[in-house]
Amino acid sequence: MKQLTIPALILLIAFAGCKRQSPDDKTLTLEKNKTATELQQQADSTFRKNEYMVLGVLYHQQAAEYRALCYQAYNTGRMMLDKDLADKQVDKHRIIVLDVDETVLDNSPYQAECILKNINYPTRWDEWCQKASAEAVPGSLEFLNYAKGYGVSIFYVTNRKDHLKDVTIKNLQKLGFPNADPEHVITRTTDNSKEGRRKALVEKYHISLLFGDNLGDFSYLFDEKPNAARSAAVDDVKNEFGKRFIVLPNSMYGDWEPNLYGDNIKGSDSLKSVLRLKGLKGF
Repeated sequence: MKQLTIPALILLIAFAGCKRQSPDDKTLTLEKNKTATELQQQADSTFRKNEYMVLGVLYHQQAAEYRALCYQAYNTGRMMLDKDLADKQVDKHRIIVLDVDETVLDNSPYQAECILKNINYPTRWDEWCQKASAEAVPGSLEFLNYAKGYGVSIFYVTNRKDHLKDVTIKNLQKLGFPNADPEHVITRTTDNSKEGRRKALVEKYHISLLFGDNLGDFSYLFDEKPNAARSAAVDDVKNEFGKRFIVLPNSMYGDWEPNLYGDNIKGSDSLKSVLRLKGLKGF
């Protein structure tokens, strides 16, 4: 083999030290040439927008603590109903008013589907409701049949839209819920607030208890307010919780979440991710 001269050897080492541009390097070069808008579009297209929901949905589907909290809520409801039944001054027919979703019917499979298929409500919501396959929230069926046994009527005041009324009744009936009929299942027509529907009931009946997973299920005091004001309103009526207001756990969604985004409710998913982090309080 012919020996290399010193200059040739230096040149060879220099070439050997040079790195060919990898596909990643080319991608980086292309990225630098993109506009801010193009980069935002790329980020949005690859951003798994519902990843933040995973633990919340798993909590509903896997955590025994979730079941325990549901049983606790309905056990508390039974104790408070017994007290109400003992009140001889009540001169109206007793009723219990409940929300439907995440209060008596578990929609965590729909929320899971949103994560798996990278979609958001209301996409495929009607399809899920049409299946009428939601399971009962733990403790709800036993409690409501207990109340019905004492002559208490059950009213389901839901913000499911009116066109979903029949399938909602079907789902409730399949599970054996009492008073699952058109008179007692009150859906939403135009107003998101449930206050008008509650007022119509209180004019005729004595509401012994209200159950829900969202504060709007209990009072207008919590409607359309930022989170700080909602928290203050909770403090103002704190003695009602566990007495007349029975709250079910819902880690998946609620009126509190859009409040995190403020005026950016229709912003990009990546922007909402930043705003969620901004809402955290560390130490």
